[in-house]
Amino acid sequence: MEGTVIAAIAASGVSLVAFALLATMFWRGRWLVLLAGSAAADPERDEACRALGRRMAAVLMAAGTLMATLVVFLAGELARSAGVVSAASMANNVAFVALVVVLIWFFIVQRPNDEHGSPKGGAAPRRSSLDHLHAATIVFVVVVLAVVGAVGAVAAGL
Repeated sequence: MEGTVIAAIAASGVSLVAFALLATMFWRGRWLVLLAGSAAADPERDEACRALGRRMAAVLMAAGTLMATLVVFLAGELARSAGVVSAASMANNVAFVALVVVLIWFFIVQRPNDEHGSPKGGAAPRRSSLDHLHAATIVFVVVVLAVVGAVGAVAAGL
């Protein structure tokens, strides 16, 4: 039991550091090739790629917060502190919901504005697709979610 908890603390800590490093670099406009692929090298798309990086930094900070609350929860379990476990469990649940909300926000604000509208003057219906996103962005989000899921599985003892 304790070995699993220690492994989960280590996995959560490594994930937290990785998310914080990536968020910092994306916020500063570095390593954007991980999100935008070859478009990150295009000077005409520099501003859009920087905005993408800042938005992804928000997602990574939410994921990092989830990992931090998981570390506190696991440390409380290891120390057998019911108060810490209870508070950290609630904080972890809030952090999980925050991650879901930030992901929804990320995909909503990444949608391009439709400036054409409908021919009748009303708002045109919008397609539900991910065509406007770079493939690298979708892969990156899937990897982040896979890491969060894997760390959660380790923490659950699976």
